[in-house]
Amino acid sequence: MSRGFDGGGADESSPPPDDAALGKGELQDRAVRGVTWTVINVAVALPVGFLVNLVVARVLGVVDYGRLAYLTVVMDVVSGIVMMGATPALVQFGSKAHAAGRRDEVAALMSKVQGFRVLVAAPVLTVVVLLLVSDVDPWFKLIAVVFGVLLPAALDGAPAGLAIENKTAAGAKVVLVSSLLTQAAVLGAVLVVARADVVWAVRLIMLSVTVLLALVPLAAAYRRAVLRPRLPSGLPAGFWPFALPAGAAALVSNLVVSRTEVVALTWLSDATSVGVFALAFGLAGHLFAPAQAVVGPLVPAISGLREVDVAAVAAAFGRTVRATSTVVALLTGVGLPVVTLLVPAFYGASFEGVPPILLALGVANGFLIVGGPVAAFVMARLSGSRVLLASLVALAVDVALAVGLIPFWGAWGAVVANVSAAATQMLVLLVAELRALGLSWGVVLRDAVPALVGAVVAVGAWLAGRPISSVLLAAIVAGLIGLAAVVLLLGVLRSGLTDGDLRGIVRVLPGRLQTGAGAALRWVRWRPEVQA
Repeated sequence: MSRGFDGGGADESSPPPDDAALGKGELQDRAVRGVTWTVINVAVALPVGFLVNLVVARVLGVVDYGRLAYLTVVMDVVSGIVMMGATPALVQFGSKAHAAGRRDEVAALMSKVQGFRVLVAAPVLTVVVLLLVSDVDPWFKLIAVVFGVLLPAALDGAPAGLAIENKTAAGAKVVLVSSLLTQAAVLGAVLVVARADVVWAVRLIMLSVTVLLALVPLAAAYRRAVLRPRLPSGLPAGFWPFALPAGAAALVSNLVVSRTEVVALTWLSDATSVGVFALAFGLAGHLFAPAQAVVGPLVPAISGLREVDVAAVAAAFGRTVRATSTVVALLTGVGLPVVTLLVPAFYGASFEGVPPILLALGVANGFLIVGGPVAAFVMARLSGSRVLLASLVALAVDVALAVGLIPFWGAWGAVVANVSAAATQMLVLLVAELRALGLSWGVVLRDAVPALVGAVVAVGAWLAGRPISSVLLAAIVAGLIGLAAVVLLLGVLRSGLTDGDLRGIVRVLPGRLQTGAGAALRWVRWRPEVQA
């Protein structure tokens, strides 16, 4: 039986013809190449983003940094509404048709979805944005409408098209270029005009570059489809029954797992708590970006895999959990204590409350990221209603805890609300997906053991480094302790990657990287091969 990403694959230099159906091996290779380039993207953009965020936080200070976070959250919510569920439905239906070689069907679908965005979503969202950002200058409102609503509505079919084609590697390259341009613009803005509203506006403008650049690697037929919107009539059967709950689920899910607690903190607590929570949440996001890179390219690949080889999905699920939890173990056990110990020296006294909150959010986020692929597998079954139900339950938990705890605990109340809600969502989805795949809790928990190892090691390494007076030395000691402990414990517990996992990852790397990457990953290859 197939074992997820371990199947043979086609040579990237000779892709299948445009009208050919994609085989299982080609889908798997494209998914892992997408992961590879996304990790490269993270490796380059993450340090740059970290440094720019450091400058922004120090220049703006904790209060204005909190305002920037508030404005950013507002537009994140709005951008989720722009899609109205059409984008996840487009990716799911389009990925299946593209994998089966039905390219004309995909192009027609893309044109009709573009028509819905331009004719329906954009006008409605323009009104919503004007209402939500009423406390900013008129010029900033105009920027929010043009770059936060109109451009994404008109061109967002391009990134979706790359996902449909399984060109996640090309998509990662686009994101890399646009993110570097964005960080350069933000750095210039904050150094010239130290104002939160200006930085927010510049981010909106530059992030729109991504949708423009995504047109370049898109197939010509799909590019024409994006640029030629049609009336959104005659969509495939089941499109809207999936899209509407999936869109509502995506919006509610974004409210659950993102830092929307800054809104409650803005209303119910003090400005300093907003800035402290926002920075801790942002740093945790930076730290775990490599683990997210493993998950992102899987969504279209899993949809296509379910179309061409449904029997391989259960094995792919296990492989995904093992790979993600192993990456999380390294990030949590090694990176989290290092970053936490460095925060006071880097960000200054106004952010002194960040370290313990960052440690708590980091440990919790590690477990949540391991559960992240669950949503991809649920969506591949077109079970948008299940995602919506899980998100609604989680949002209710989030709101109840935020309203009840933030007035008394401030930023810690936001941490409890955020983590509890995200955990609730993951568990609801996991129960249903394990039943559908015929997998037991014992198998999944065994695959996720590395994440628990990373959490335990992170706390221990942080405690070991705290008594050291030199911040730099403390971080170095904590990092070395964390690395040694993670590798040792994974070996003792016989957990981590299998030989098949290792081969599946290394096989699609560029030739010059295969030897070095293989040697490095062997240090976390302790798990016996899984029998299908």
